[in-house]
Amino acid sequence: MLKILRVIEDRFEEFLCSCMLGYIAITLNAEVFFRYILNSPSAYTDEVSRTLMIFIVFIGVPWAVKSDRHVIIDILPTTASWAKKRLVIEILSKILFIGFCVAFIMASYRASLFHRMLGSTTEGLGIPYWILFGMMPLIFSLTIVRLVQSIARSIRKNRKNTSTYTENNTAIEKEAHRG
Repeated sequence: MLKILRVIEDRFEEFLCSCMLGYIAITLNAEVFFRYILNSPSAYTDEVSRTLMIFIVFIGVPWAVKSDRHVIIDILPTTASWAKKRLVIEILSKILFIGFCVAFIMASYRASLFHRMLGSTTEGLGIPYWILFGMMPLIFSLTIVRLVQSIARSIRKNRKNTSTYTENNTAIEKEAHRG
């Protein structure tokens, strides 16, 4: 059971994006068939595909954070003497990102409440906008979880690298004193 939960935690965003992209591919191919072969186009396919593509983009945010593939500008040297400074800057940037996520959660929550009050819906399917906007706080909450995991991973990695660096330097110094 624990292994299953680990796989879900590890591949959650991938799984969601893959399912949505697969659904888009199938429905768009079906739409081409219905539109050009049967002369019976559907508004459903276009609206659902657009909505799912937007969700794929937003779900890509926690996925990129989790896999450490988000856009980053790397201007600090990678030498061991800079390791602590790099760690501090990396943690600060992730804390700022968490602040952005909190602001985005609050704004999208307010937008969701506003659209619920208005009762506005999408044009084709009549999906309430408050449901669509309500997904954003969930996605950015997941992003915060992934950022906290990333901070913990960075700290563990830095500790491991620092201890390895210290052990290697100690061995080199001992060897130098012998010779």
